Formats: sequence, C-alpha cells, structure tokens
Amino acid sequence: MHNPGNVPATPVYALMIRSDEEHGLTLTLDGEEIATGSDTEALRAGGLSELRVRAALAGRPVRARAVEPACPTPWNMIVCPDGTVVDVAEHPAPPAPAEGRPAPPAPPTPAVSMAPPAPAALPALLESDAYRKMWAAVWAAHAEGDLPTAVALAYKLETALAGWFGEDAATITVLTARAWLTLCQRTDWHGTTELLITTALRCQAARYRPEADTIRTARNAHACWHLLRKESPERAADLAGRLADMLAILGEDYRRRDVLAWAGAVPASG
Repeated sequence: MHNPGNVPATPVYALMIRSDEEHGLTLTLDGEEIATGSDTEALRAGGLSELRVRAALAGRPVRARAVEPACPTPWNMIVCPDGTVVDVAEHPAPPAPAEGRPAPPAPPTPAVSMAPPAPAALPALLESDAYRKMWAAVWAAHAEGDLPTAVALAYKLETALAGWFGEDAATITVLTARAWLTLCQRTDWHGTTELLITTALRCQAARYRPEADTIRTARNAHACWHLLRKESPERAADLAGRLADMLAILGEDYRRRDVLAWAGAVPASG
C-alpha cells in the first residue's frame, strides 16, 4: 500500500476534461491537449494512463488534480507506476523556500503522451494457437514485475512474427508492447529513446491503428530524450537528428523545434 505522506508535494499535474464545440470533449494535461471525443469515461481512462506514464518516468507515485464538466469539484489523487490510483482529500502545500533564498524555478516537465499499448482489436495472429501462449507469457512476466523477461519474450515473439509475416499488425502490436515495457524499466535512456524512435517510424510506415498510439510513442521518445539530455548531453546530441526527423514526419513540429533549438546551441564535440 502506498503511503500518500511519502509522495513529494510537487509537482501536481492538472488533468482536465472540458467541453469542446468541435469534438464534444477535450482532455488536457497541464494545458496540453491529449485527446478528444464524446466519451467521458474513455477520456478519463486515457488521462489516468498518461499520469501512469509520468509516474513510471519519475520512478515513484505522482500527484494530480482532475476536473470534469459534470463534477467541477477537483478530484485529488495520487497515481502510481503500476496504475494504482489513491484518492486524497487534498494535496499538501509546496515546501516554503529557505529563509532569505528565493524558491528555485521548477524544471520543465518533458512533454510525454504515451499510454500502455491498447490496439482497438487484438490481431488474429496473437489469438491463434501458435502465438497466444507466447503473447500471454509476455504479460505474465510483466504482472510478476519481471520487466527484463517481459522485454525478452516480446522481442522473441516480435522476431518470429516479423520473420513469417513481415510488418503485420501483430508484429507492430508486439513491437509497441516491447517499447512500452522497455520504457517502464527506466534504464538506458539512449537505448530506450532509440527504440521509441524506431517504433514510431515503423508504426507510421505500417499505418498502425489506433494512430494515437503512434503519436504517443513519438512524444514519449521526445520525453526520454529529455532525460537522456540531462544524463549525457553528448549521447543526446547523437540522437537529436534522428529524433527531429521522426517528429517532422509525424507532424510534431513543436517538439521538433525544441530538439533542433537545443542541438543548435550545443557546441560540436572534439
């Protein structure tokens, strides 16, 4: 059981579902549009999935406050990396700065928008006798918390499917699962960013559906690259060109400009 008192007071993410004349409803996270639609429950689930990813990236539970049109009273919650949601009456006030010192500015949060892979319909190949057990084994390892094994099993299944069927929907579905499981390990940000870039491009080339999963993968590549940038600027610079090209292909111009602006400001090594 997660103890709310152990969760830092900041940041508190702002999740909002608001009325939209064009789409019916719009879901935003910290002011950034995440999804649109007419189903409040589906948008709420999408918002919680986004918060779960934030928690996975942080490696700990995170705080959030949600507001919906039918219930203007804020819903204060803590969301954990495993998806557990804990209701709280209110969030604590942020800690006061030390006397005589200004509060340090909050570091910018990398834009991330990636939920666990959830194709509209599971490809028939993954429900067939030949591959159903291998697919189930991936998620059994995940459920046991054995992410390295889950990633390895997903790669084995992906390779088998690609060898027989090429870039079939089943192959890409397993690829997106492998990318998400790799992200959840929170290790090797260079390798994770590289995998997410490749995954987004393969999804786009295969016209994978839902398209929102491709966009989330692209945005998550950008978020992981931000973490790599803090850890190793030289290795981040190594991926900047590929990342910017992928974001351009998918129409993520804001994030592409962010990458290029940083890459242009970093002096060449050597």
